Amino acid sequence: MGLLKSIFTSEKKKRLDEGLAESKKSFFSKMKTAVAGKSKIDIEVLDELEEVLIRSDVGVATTIKIIEALELRVSKDKYIGTKN
Repeated sequence: MGLLKSIFTSEKKKRLDEGLAESKKSFFSKMKTAVAGKSKIDIEVLDELEEVLIRSDVGVATTIKIIEALELRVSKDKYIGTKN
């Protein structure tokens, strides 16, 4: 634990936190853009989500698991409405 404290000074931690906050903001902004205004999740939306996940370095294996889970849910419910 002492090693981590010597590597990450409070200033470095602050800069890291700020950088990660920007990445998080960008990721969620891209996710919102992929699904905004859509009335259902279809193949086009899934393709957009897959692209956002891959470009955001989520990883191929994780992206595949997420997309497969969404596809399973979509096929079960026929579509997922974004509005009630």
